[in-house]
Amino acid sequence: MSSYKKRQRRKERWKMAILLAGGLLFLLPLAVTFTNSLMTEAEIVLNYGTKLTLFDLMDSLTEKFRQIKLIPEQISFLQYFEVLLNQPTFLLLLTNSLKITLPVILGNLFFSMFTAYGFTIWRFKYKEALFMVFIVVMLMPLQAVLVPNYIIADILHLKASYLAIILPGVFSPFGVFLMRQSMKTIPLAYFEAARIDGANNWQVFFQIVIPQLKSSIAALTMLMFIEYWNLVEQAVIFIDDYAREPLSVYLSRIAEGRIGLVFAASCVYMFLPLWFLLLGQKDLEKGIELSGVK
Repeated sequence: MSSYKKRQRRKERWKMAILLAGGLLFLLPLAVTFTNSLMTEAEIVLNYGTKLTLFDLMDSLTEKFRQIKLIPEQISFLQYFEVLLNQPTFLLLLTNSLKITLPVILGNLFFSMFTAYGFTIWRFKYKEALFMVFIVVMLMPLQAVLVPNYIIADILHLKASYLAIILPGVFSPFGVFLMRQSMKTIPLAYFEAARIDGANNWQVFFQIVIPQLKSSIAALTMLMFIEYWNLVEQAVIFIDDYAREPLSVYLSRIAEGRIGLVFAASCVYMFLPLWFLLLGQKDLEKGIELSGVK
């Protein structure tokens, strides 16, 4: 074996080692959350219940810090029992999260696919200029559009409604961009052949376009689900009733009364996004690859 090939192999091994170390580092918080969810409440309070005071900051500070425990002394499922059966508020707010997330996903898919289809097959003078407007709006950070959204919601009397969160999500331009980029990969010969066979726009859309975009549809579904499942800012601004808050906002306050429920509640909250990502990882990668998003 030549020295060049040996150097290349060493480089590959170093790359794999660095990537493996980085992956383990990113997985550490998930591992800590899961293993700590199997601890008893007394053990969690003992490990994480210490609070610093002003006097602690001036003297013997190091003695007040707690080390993160990865392995529980005694495995217990009482946290999950408390969260799922004895905490009706948790399940109520879990339902609130679904009430926001599912309409956004369905509405955005409908709007994005039809709009992207129009940008793909129709020809009009200002098509690219209009699409550029979509891209500019897509690139604007959330903080820049919250105030206009709040003003419009106030004018439409939707300020204290889920619609103030759902409607901007339904008409989010990111889905249009993702779908149009994916549709551009479909050969024009498919559309021309369908036209020759007498297919109309609806038949072309449902029989040619949608079957070609299964991976992109799955990718957009997962991305929109994760974004709106984890929303915080919109809920804090538009929803002033604790009983109507999504679970993402409630988790920041769950430790105020029962610190022992934090880890189990976080695991239940993370289950759906992780399940989506593990189930559709290949579709997500393929959908983003087809769209050209880096």
